[in-house]
Amino acid sequence: MVCKNWLSVAKLNHQNHQFRITIPPMIMSVPIESKSSRSLYSLLSRKEYSIQFSSIEFITCHGSSFGWLSLVHSNGAITLLNPFKYGIIPPISLPPLESPPLKYLRSVTLSSDPIVSPDDYVAVVIYNFGHIAFKRAYQPFWIPIVTNLLYFNDVVFYKGMLVAETHSDTIQSFKFNTPPPPDRSNDPNFTYYEKITSTEYRARAQNYVGQTHLVKSLNGEIWMVKRYLIDIKKLSYGLDVYKLKLNAQSGKLVQMNRLKSLGDNILFIGYCGHSFSVSASCFSKLKKDSVYFLCQNDVTEGLGFVIYNVKDGSYQIQSLPLSFKQMQFFWVLPQFQWD
Repeated sequence: MVCKNWLSVAKLNHQNHQFRITIPPMIMSVPIESKSSRSLYSLLSRKEYSIQFSSIEFITCHGSSFGWLSLVHSNGAITLLNPFKYGIIPPISLPPLESPPLKYLRSVTLSSDPIVSPDDYVAVVIYNFGHIAFKRAYQPFWIPIVTNLLYFNDVVFYKGMLVAETHSDTIQSFKFNTPPPPDRSNDPNFTYYEKITSTEYRARAQNYVGQTHLVKSLNGEIWMVKRYLIDIKKLSYGLDVYKLKLNAQSGKLVQMNRLKSLGDNILFIGYCGHSFSVSASCFSKLKKDSVYFLCQNDVTEGLGFVIYNVKDGSYQIQSLPLSFKQMQFFWVLPQFQWD
């Protein structure tokens, strides 16, 4: 369950009808060597809150969609857990990834919230440095998606399709077919998915570094965030945000526009977790037209975050009283369920 001091803060804000405004995205840190010690760090109050959500043993932890976490076990199995509704909503056990066996998990993306659609959601994983696989809620096995591309950076669900971005600057769209009846659930001849289109694109800068991220805007559009290197000696970086326009039927990328303003959107880019957008009008203390992403200093082993303004290209680096040594960290958007 959630610890008392963190729960009291949430309840106070809820009673004052200010919960969604005064509690912005936070940083969750999970020390690798101590699974009993987890914390949430508030950017605005500069406070750290202890949080206890499970006695489940795991080896890595990642942020996922709709406030869920994905806990990876030593046998390659995954547990989905909602830390802010733990005790109300039970964890969800997913089977081990076996083709190929799970060695590294990058992300788990959900098509819908399992609380809202417990029998009708799809989980998609990016694992082992670029492989992807998916499973429906009721299927006891994963289905690998096989393509001729070697590395997938990120995926997002869009109008009934799965849209994926690859290391070779390609947008691929997949459609999941209507599943077979239970007596054919293991039919090797059934086609569970189809690649319906593949589109190469060319971004403004070609010296991109790190991962490319796909994120849904507040009105459901697909946005793509790419960081690029400006000066290797000074280690200075730039950042571009693109709005992708896809054909609603084929999933083909038909237009790609670089944004000079994010409107009401503020983007939080996942480190080992989920990327999402929040409303600038709801979170007035956050920087408008900005992208927040976590960073680390390999010399001091310190953790910080960058606030990048897409309008003028300026950015601020703020340090955090946290060490990334032997620690996993990612953005979370606190969510609670009240009686």
